[in-house]
Amino acid sequence: MKSLLIDTSNKVISLAINDDGINIAEINANVARPHSETLMVYINHLFDYAGLDKSEIDRIIVARGPGSYTGVRIGVTVAKTLAFSLKTELYSVSSLFVLAASSDRRDVVVPLFDARRGNVFTAAYKFDGDRFEEVEPPGHMSFDDLKGKLKDEYACFYGNSTEQFKNVDGFNHLTPRIADVERFAEALKQESVHEFVPEYLRVSEAERNWMDKNQ
Repeated sequence: MKSLLIDTSNKVISLAINDDGINIAEINANVARPHSETLMVYINHLFDYAGLDKSEIDRIIVARGPGSYTGVRIGVTVAKTLAFSLKTELYSVSSLFVLAASSDRRDVVVPLFDARRGNVFTAAYKFDGDRFEEVEPPGHMSFDDLKGKLKDEYACFYGNSTEQFKNVDGFNHLTPRIADVERFAEALKQESVHEFVPEYLRVSEAERNWMDKNQ
């Protein structure tokens, strides 16, 4: 089974093609250009590198969020469009799980995305080989609340935003690689092309401002 994997939920764009779970081509890029300008360009390059045609893909796996509203929306939209046009199966995976699975640690991993105003998108996963346990489900909370939820041994934090978390004890910088998620089958969720929506985990700032104004 050949899979196209897409993650545009944060600044890093991560793309991969796997064949029966084995990676045959990937692109992980951190560039100062909008994902809307680069995603399809990189996807075309990826297929060239793999020596495959898009019609050979059996399923598409996309990071559903949380993360950047625009980034998540672009990745999900492209994944849905390709799945519909190629008549392939569509699966999603938490963007937080993508980051956690990219680490080499095989214990409890706490991925962190900066959500501004002292808040984070986070979860906690305990890994053991190709198996994992969701210790804390994906959520949006203050960093202080997160520390209150986690026990002392849950001290291994990972993120791609070094500046925001540089003073966090146990923080490790990590670039997400979506190529790694396919072996964790339980993390993948099959989606309907027409009904699938991103998982933002919070309302947008525009929506929040509108609600504050109209309360």
